[in-house]
Amino acid sequence: MSNGRFDEWALHAFVDGEVSDDQRDEIHAYLRDHPEEAARVADWEEQRRMLHRSFDGVAEEPIPSALLATARRGGGWRGKPFSMMAAALVLLMLGGLAGWFLAQETGGSLAGNIAQNALAAHRVYTAEVRHPVEVQGSERAHLQSWLSKRIGTEFVVPDLTAQGYTLLGGRLLITGERPAALLMFEDTGRKRITIYLTSQPENTETAIRVQRKGPLIACYWLDGKLGFVVSGEMDREPMMKLADIIYEQLEG
Repeated sequence: MSNGRFDEWALHAFVDGEVSDDQRDEIHAYLRDHPEEAARVADWEEQRRMLHRSFDGVAEEPIPSALLATARRGGGWRGKPFSMMAAALVLLMLGGLAGWFLAQETGGSLAGNIAQNALAAHRVYTAEVRHPVEVQGSERAHLQSWLSKRIGTEFVVPDLTAQGYTLLGGRLLITGERPAALLMFEDTGRKRITIYLTSQPENTETAIRVQRKGPLIACYWLDGKLGFVVSGEMDREPMMKLADIIYEQLEG
């Protein structure tokens, strides 16, 4: 801790559960008094949970036979080559995670542009009373097939009934030179959220980010060839939880 603030490595250690009970209590107290730092730590904790969901199963898979054969040819299980291979694997994993976390901190123009387009579409179409969508939510199957075909990437229209949202429908948009899809949901209080989707065939990053503009908050994700943004008026934590639920369903 320096100048009344915890160093970043200490906060990461806190997220990873690598601090003592006394240190944990001290950091908890610090975060209560520093909401901006608490928001960063909350993001890291959510990223950690997402990484576990994505890769825990991989860690339990057997080592490929080709990799085992390479290790044995290099000098046996107890020899130096195996140690070097293990170190290389650790560095590969750490490098991948470091790159993933770096994407969260530095942001990216591709994801940023998608978020800007999504927020603009949200503001325009959620204000519509009579014509907020082109295809009604009652035509879910047609809506899913039509928009998947138009944007060039298959996706599943999420069911957010359990979260209190009803599908109003969707519409086709254009972003740059590519089509985009907009899905709109509404809760019992008439508050609306939108999911903006577009294909990104040249995308090489996987990252989740959060952006706020006035009362609006957008949680956006690039994953493979699909980029999506969830927009609405709510606090950061419920938005990230909702985006996580939507992500799981979009992947089908």
